[in-house]
Amino acid sequence: MAVELVAAKPEHVQELGRIAYEAFKDISDRHHFPSDFASAAFGRMIIGMLVGQESYYGVTALVAGQPAGSNFLLVSDEVAGLGPITVEVHRQGEAIGRALMQNAIDHANESGLEKVRLLQDSFNMTSLALYASLGFDTKTSVALMIPAPNAEPDQTVRPVEEDDLPAIEEISRRIYKVSRRNEVANSMRGPFRPFLRERAGRVTGYFTLGIAGHGSFETEDDALALIADVTRQMPADFHRILVPLIEGSLYRRLLAAGCRNIKVMNLMALGPYEPPDGVWLPSILY
Repeated sequence: MAVELVAAKPEHVQELGRIAYEAFKDISDRHHFPSDFASAAFGRMIIGMLVGQESYYGVTALVAGQPAGSNFLLVSDEVAGLGPITVEVHRQGEAIGRALMQNAIDHANESGLEKVRLLQDSFNMTSLALYASLGFDTKTSVALMIPAPNAEPDQTVRPVEEDDLPAIEEISRRIYKVSRRNEVANSMRGPFRPFLRERAGRVTGYFTLGIAGHGSFETEDDALALIADVTRQMPADFHRILVPLIEGSLYRRLLAAGCRNIKVMNLMALGPYEPPDGVWLPSILY
């Protein structure tokens, strides 16, 4: 079997979206967890959003000229975030996933991105072994949760605007230890809108809902306020947050506020890693 790796293109989206849906559904069904991809249409929407974006590198695996899998790499800031990686179900075990991973890692190295990170389903022993064999280390466990909305609007929460980006960069670098400014700026033009909390005229946290979102906050109260109010404003399909289990106090407060667990994931890193210092939520990428 000859595998050809080519740039992910719009003409690949139809098949890659189907493959992503079926691959996630297969592994999730086998372990009795809900899939991150609710339908083939949702898979095509996600893959379609990534293909052709300057902030993402995308690679397609072709077998006999037909798409058999894909991988994507967020390259907008100083950390490269990997995923989603998916392979046609009946072709899994044929080293296509390893080839797609190595291709993305090579691209990060060639682009001068020393820090590469991803999130991995803790029940997927095959992907855990693959990523570890490629040099990734597990840094923390993360709970994927369904957040609970608040009942009334919170006047301290508002959408992020262009003029807020310097403050977003400062708080992400201070707490997350890396800047995610460009990622936030790009998300202002898409469906996963970023929001911030402002107290006494100062930005004290920002947050984007959904598995593609993340957040940095000065306090747990800032995190709880943003999560509850943004959840109130956004469609139910976006109601997902990722919570580091090392942040035990925040996790307990979210449970008390009515948030529900879905599954546990592992945050894994290749290259330099400095743990965040403060209150933070990762995305599905890092």
